[in-house]
Amino acid sequence: MNVHAHPWAAPLALLVILGCGVWLATLVALWRTRAAVPMLRDQPFLPPLREPTVSLLVPARNEALTLPAAADTWRALDEPRPQIVLVDDRSDDGTGEIVDRLAQRDPRIVPVHVTDLPPGWLGKNHALQRAVEASTGEWLLFTDADVHFAPDAVRRAVAHAELHGLDQLAVLPDVVGGGPLYSCALAHFARSFTLSQRLWDVSNPRSSAHVGVGAFNLVRRAALERTPGLPWLALDVADDVALGKLLKSHGCRCGVAGGMGLVSVAWYPSFAAMARGLEKNTFSVLRCNLGIVLIMVAFSLGVDFAPLLALLPWGVPWMAPLGALAVAAALVSGASIALRGRRPLLPALLWPVGSLLFAYVLLRAGILGHRRGGIAWRGTFHSSAELRKGARVTFP
Repeated sequence: MNVHAHPWAAPLALLVILGCGVWLATLVALWRTRAAVPMLRDQPFLPPLREPTVSLLVPARNEALTLPAAADTWRALDEPRPQIVLVDDRSDDGTGEIVDRLAQRDPRIVPVHVTDLPPGWLGKNHALQRAVEASTGEWLLFTDADVHFAPDAVRRAVAHAELHGLDQLAVLPDVVGGGPLYSCALAHFARSFTLSQRLWDVSNPRSSAHVGVGAFNLVRRAALERTPGLPWLALDVADDVALGKLLKSHGCRCGVAGGMGLVSVAWYPSFAAMARGLEKNTFSVLRCNLGIVLIMVAFSLGVDFAPLLALLPWGVPWMAPLGALAVAAALVSGASIALRGRRPLLPALLWPVGSLLFAYVLLRAGILGHRRGGIAWRGTFHSSAELRKGARVTFP
């Protein structure tokens, strides 16, 4: 260490090495993901000789504003025999009436109304279980009431899964809308999701890597029936990822594909809505533990800001070049995420802003969850003890 180095140079050097190492690993991971995760629209479209039946499973609670437009795209699918199971989960905004009107217009739509939530279930997970019970398809497509499909989206996904012998195919959607702050936070989320779920390794049967996507989780019914089923994940807030974990842990062949141009969702209309919407997810996945939340925030901020700190004059000759290399890796990573996800480029390049915004999301969720002693979701309060007991997907 240089004798003229700043007194804080030694501990900062360790942080810079860690942060820069993480950014370089991120760049490699994104490159591997790009190579391993195909874009569904670019794959050969070879429908099987006998096209299997498909059931869309849609849980809806207070979705009166989004359900009609999304349902129009499901009804326009060129899938020859789609069944659409719409579950009204205790809605009080007219969603139930919309479900019934849609069913009257289209015999392919099966309406299900949930009036009470049994103990030991989260609302959405119970609604999905009811949808499975009402379905008849050989393939089950778990989706949401605000997801839009291109006419050939489902046929392409089923054909891809059949061609590659998959039991589950998670399809990443186009995430549309939202302002600049939302786009910054979304880029951070996309990077974290790719790394934490190891998307590049999901298709490897020898790997434990698994994933699920709430917008488009295609599952072979016969494979699901070889597992304990949805009751296993009854109290897991990350129901989509938990479903992927359930299938992978029981020897199912799993895959992931990009659905850009075929599947789209307006995940949240703004950053403020995102912060509110992710309260339940972030607090539960981090074991309903405020201490873990604080550690994760500190680690994330330290890693993300290390390259910028390294550029300051600390009196350590090698630190600035290493920081510059990490900055370049961060910029390339952001550009890759934006281009692959068809999102605005500039917000994805402003990774420090995205890091601060997501730190706020985590802190807000952690503090509120700690104060409340749990989360409120779909009109029902669930205690931290209950969520910890039922959690299947946690980090770290």
